[in-house]
Amino acid sequence: MADEIPGFDPFRREVALDLESVYYPLGFPLRLATNSPEIHKSAAEQWGRFRQALEKPPLRLRVSVEPGGGPPAAPVYRGQEHLMLIAAGRENFAVCDHTRSSAFCWLTEETARDRAFTGYYFLEAMAHYTLTQLYLTPVHGACVARNGRGVLLCGASGAGKTSLAYHCARNGWTFVSDNDSWLVRESGGRLALGNPHRVRFRDTARELFPELSGLAPAWDANGKMSVALAPEGIEIAYRTCVDRLVMLSRQDAAEGAVHPLRPEDVFARLLAELPVYDPGIRREQAACLRRIAGLNPVELRYGTLADGLFQLESLLL
Repeated sequence: MADEIPGFDPFRREVALDLESVYYPLGFPLRLATNSPEIHKSAAEQWGRFRQALEKPPLRLRVSVEPGGGPPAAPVYRGQEHLMLIAAGRENFAVCDHTRSSAFCWLTEETARDRAFTGYYFLEAMAHYTLTQLYLTPVHGACVARNGRGVLLCGASGAGKTSLAYHCARNGWTFVSDNDSWLVRESGGRLALGNPHRVRFRDTARELFPELSGLAPAWDANGKMSVALAPEGIEIAYRTCVDRLVMLSRQDAAEGAVHPLRPEDVFARLLAELPVYDPGIRREQAACLRRIAGLNPVELRYGTLADGLFQLESLLL
């Protein structure tokens, strides 16, 4: 066009990102522009089954892929004010600005070809970070539902959140999320979202579920070995209304038992697990967690998955 002025482009601002499509991570619209078919394949693997569920302005994600590069380094995440950085070596990095609902990413061809790595550590991380800043409150917990009544399963690392949620799903419950759930703040926190198409277990869970025996463990974003499963033969949902919050305490040889908890104690535990965000956003997220912590929280002590399932079903009678 006549008003375009060509010039020196040291920041690679003018890289043509002509491949565009819209995806819906967790049901929110995201417009992806890239120059790589591999990036769209990765995005489709992450979000292709999601459909739009919330009317919000689309997030904007621009991903440039360039030749060269060896295997990526282990990713690190850093943030200041309204910006968040992901870096996996000098040639693979991303920057998110939630105030603009925007992010950009530079990757090498070799990294882009590893679609599982790119999708998990970059695409999903950028989308979830931005959505968390704008609309969601993350909860370190699994989510299942029974007859439309959602239950958040929280607890310390190793409490069996994912395994118990999956065991529930194999026994007639609806599976919503494994170890990462998101509460929609404008719903008062009662609406929980998840990704029911992927279940990530600890490596030790292969002793509990035969279908995991042939799957190889890999390092996840938290630096732990995990086994990922695309579940089949269970009922799934992308969302549910949270009715109860259960803190899990798995103890060897323990008989199943349920004990009431003080909401203020549960709130303190949930808040301690919440990543540090902008002070204003953190206040909104804290208010959301406080409401969830007030849903008659209990501690569930159990020794076996069968014990845990029995006690959960008794809570919803």
